[in-house]
Amino acid sequence: MFLANYLFVWSTLPFAASSIVKVPSGPVTVARGATASLPCEFTSDHDPSALVVTWQRVEDNRVVHSYYYQQDQLGRQSSDYRNRTELNLKQIVEGNATLAISNFGPEDDGEYLCVATNSLGSHRGVVRLIYAVYYSEPRLSIHLNSNDVTIQYETEGFPKPEVVWQDSGGQNLSDQSEVLSEDKRLYFLRSSYVTKNPAFNITFTLKNPAVHQEMQRHVIFSKDGSKGIHIPVVILGILCVTFMCSTCVLLWLHCHNKQKPHDDMMVMPNSNNHCK
Repeated sequence: MFLANYLFVWSTLPFAASSIVKVPSGPVTVARGATASLPCEFTSDHDPSALVVTWQRVEDNRVVHSYYYQQDQLGRQSSDYRNRTELNLKQIVEGNATLAISNFGPEDDGEYLCVATNSLGSHRGVVRLIYAVYYSEPRLSIHLNSNDVTIQYETEGFPKPEVVWQDSGGQNLSDQSEVLSEDKRLYFLRSSYVTKNPAFNITFTLKNPAVHQEMQRHVIFSKDGSKGIHIPVVILGILCVTFMCSTCVLLWLHCHNKQKPHDDMMVMPNSNNHCK
């Protein structure tokens, strides 16, 4: 009877201990090229000699990182993670088996199993990593046609973004957006708005919630419908002409005032001679 009770307690120990492990309840998003942090905390017995920690991929059991005999053991580590992983050896004895994976890429997207085993049992937890890419600076192009104007932005990132066009009053505008993907690791976004109004003030907003990215770009455009001339250009031209005319007048006055004393000096000797 005693032996049966002992075996029952021993068999349920790993399950009870595994319920204490702490991992993120939701997925962890990591940007391309960044260092991923996979949190995993377990109940420590403060005996480093009996501690074994292993990180591996859930889908194919590839070994990502191993630790036992009080040091890293990378002989069975997958070549995909060579020289890219690190455990904090000072904190691991205290129950912190957080793993760092550098230079995160699309092939690193997926689930990772953390297993920490000591005299208290086996602690297990799964961390889900999601790959993302910050969208690049949107490239603006404006196409003028005889009947309308097309405003277009192009950019790339991952995953699919949220795009909104709004007028100066904050009202949503109907737009045409298409998302293209060549290798499912990067999306190419082309979004445009078409208007028949030759003067407009609109705002383009792109959101990538995966990495908390939001970009807003304002477009203010005005042109003469009959000649297609920008009003600011016309005003600048008028100012330039006014400046040139003013400069010519000032130069003429300067030259005239400078020449007058010289003329007086030339007349005086003639008047003296006449008096003689």
